[in-house]
Amino acid sequence: MTAGTRRMTRAGGYGAAVLAMVLGGGILTAPSASARADNSITFTNNALYFVDTCYEWQGPEGVEKKNYCHNARAKGSSWKAYFPPEATGATVKVTFAGYTGGAPKTVTIDDADKDHCYNLEGVWPNVAEVLRVNC
Repeated sequence: MTAGTRRMTRAGGYGAAVLAMVLGGGILTAPSASARADNSITFTNNALYFVDTCYEWQGPEGVEKKNYCHNARAKGSSWKAYFPPEATGATVKVTFAGYTGGAPKTVTIDDADKDHCYNLEGVWPNVAEVLRVNC
């Protein structure tokens, strides 16, 4: 093997090692999935109830400071909650005022990378449903 061939082989080996470190480092430092600022959760109230929706955002520490509620939304109304940019998901507590059929409904969302839409259906006092629909 000549000196030129050894240098080429060694350079190729170094290049492969550098490439592996760059690609491996990229995998290790890839950001976790989080919401885009325009991704939302939309509710449409078709139920004969006033409805409260309370959002508990999932993600890194501090995102919980952005939790909030929409209160007393009447039949026929629609509303949106936008994911905070750092959110990775949400738990939404849906409370139907005067509902006697059990505990409030809970919606769990593990994918903040897209919009989520729900219709609220029901008749007072004991029928209340949260139905996922296409946006």
